[in-house]
Amino acid sequence: MDDMRKAEPSPLSRWLDSAWSHHPVVRAVEVNGAMVRYSWWNPSDQHKPALMLVHGMFAHARWWDHIAPQLTSRYTVLAPDFTGMGDSDWRPEYSRRHYAEELISVARHAGLGKISLIAHSFGATPALYAALEYPDVIERVIIIDAKVWRTGEEPDIDIRPLRQFSDPETAKARFRLLPAPRQPVPEIMDYIASHSLRRAPEGGWTWKFDPQLWGKLLPYPADVFVGARLPVDLIYGALSDVVRQAEIRRFVQNLPCLGEPVAIPLSGHHVMIEQPIGLVAALNGLLACPHD
Repeated sequence: MDDMRKAEPSPLSRWLDSAWSHHPVVRAVEVNGAMVRYSWWNPSDQHKPALMLVHGMFAHARWWDHIAPQLTSRYTVLAPDFTGMGDSDWRPEYSRRHYAEELISVARHAGLGKISLIAHSFGATPALYAALEYPDVIERVIIIDAKVWRTGEEPDIDIRPLRQFSDPETAKARFRLLPAPRQPVPEIMDYIASHSLRRAPEGGWTWKFDPQLWGKLLPYPADVFVGARLPVDLIYGALSDVVRQAEIRRFVQNLPCLGEPVAIPLSGHHVMIEQPIGLVAALNGLLACPHD
């Protein structure tokens, strides 16, 4: 009997398995000469309010596979791959403003009206651009642990050629996140790593993102959102190395309509990997309250 009890999956494992059993439909739209692919978990529910989940740098839509199904009872939920990442095309250059256009194009291609954006890390700036430039489309923005205002203290990202691996298991063993998560859930790490791989043209396996993406990314004005009266909320990891008290103060000072920041206990920067249930609870709480 004891052995049987030990073999039983944990409540979190059952929660994850249930979410991952809901497979999204994948669609694509051309945006400025490149195909942008997006996942849509419940396209038959277009009558529901719409949510778009926006990933971070070098990530992809599949980061949300265990989060999106938790939201479909009340919303129709989509998640795009930015160009240069995931299964979308690569470009000669990238910009946060162009990424905002990709978000809007996906919403329009899906035939949606107003939509709320939930954006992690790097995805926050394109989401804010979308809200600033397309207020007729964007209902509100919920940012998850992002640094929006550059201070000159940010470290450069080390750009290296994409490594190739002989098999997926070898590649997955080399999967790393920056910054390193504080308490990652191993099942989620393994799942995301598995969906971050593609076949290399020369054979073997490599990562999906454009290795020159960071070098091709155009700069943006540091003060572009200062004083913007945008409907924004902030969720952050209480143990985050990215969003500390100084960054929270910048959000409060620069966005006059910002809601009360929400901390996720026991989480670093990668909240959906470290505290996914806490993240879903925080999202449901914020979404239940219309933003003033």
